[in-house]
Amino acid sequence: MSEKTQSGFLASVRDNLIPVSIAFALFIFLFLLPQSIFYRGLVSRLAEWQFTWFGNYFPILTVILPVILLTIILLLIFWLFFRFRNKNQEEPAMVLEQQIKQAINKTRLTMISFLVLSALSIIAVIVTLLLMLMLPNEKGDIQNINVGSVPFTEPKEGAAELSGTLDWQKLATIKRNLVVASQRTYFIPIVSQIADRKSTRYFVQVFRPEFVLPRNVMPGRMPEREHLLEQGLITPTRDGPSGSVTGVLRQDGLPDEIVLLYEKAGVEVHPDHYVLYRNPDDLRWPYWGAAWQFLLFGLGALLIGLFQRRQYRRLKNGIEKA
Repeated sequence: MSEKTQSGFLASVRDNLIPVSIAFALFIFLFLLPQSIFYRGLVSRLAEWQFTWFGNYFPILTVILPVILLTIILLLIFWLFFRFRNKNQEEPAMVLEQQIKQAINKTRLTMISFLVLSALSIIAVIVTLLLMLMLPNEKGDIQNINVGSVPFTEPKEGAAELSGTLDWQKLATIKRNLVVASQRTYFIPIVSQIADRKSTRYFVQVFRPEFVLPRNVMPGRMPEREHLLEQGLITPTRDGPSGSVTGVLRQDGLPDEIVLLYEKAGVEVHPDHYVLYRNPDDLRWPYWGAAWQFLLFGLGALLIGLFQRRQYRRLKNGIEKA
């Protein structure tokens, strides 16, 4: 890259600093959004830190704060760089033609940035839906697994029937919120017998009518508040499953938030664990949620991009008429 080309590129970045920063912030948000939905990567590490220090996890702040901080750091780097570079250089005063040209370039760059982000969001929607179609379902032969039996069964994803003892005193729950809907899922371990064990490999989805919470439990310790409830306080009802449970088996099906809560309560989750989802729709719900949020983000970026496109055309037409 020649010195003239490099100077032109740096001048373009300097003149379009705000659009570049907006595009950077939106890209970081798009990168962190799936991590927040599926509790992975940087978001999961920040969430573990929040659990350690605050005993809770704040999903929205966990995404928004890194976006704001990284954008501020980017702006600070640009500001220091251009200030140092132009320290001994006098900035020539721009004539009206240069100002108009700069405004057109800023509008064009902003338009392209939002349209590209919209396209990436739509691609993310398609990829998320394809991943959802690859999830195991209730079709096919049902595999029978006797938990704790020897020799140990080699499980596989799909329709299954688990036989064992349900440990109701290790009930955990997770709630997922979207703009227009919310969903809550409950999990309990299924073991060979209620006793001390090194790790737990199998878990079962249960439903709210299948257990009763004691009235003397403080609200902050109830599963409805995303906490693990134990100490022998859960009473199963007659509506709940007995020794055998059927559903769709999913490898590593526990959300990482639940794994972390179990570990803090002294319940070690097997690294190769399986979850029996009795309602397959709950297995697909996080993917629907991710697709929905990507779609909303993509539509928002598209509207802003189209607005900038309109502004860009108005500026160009105004210059041509003038």
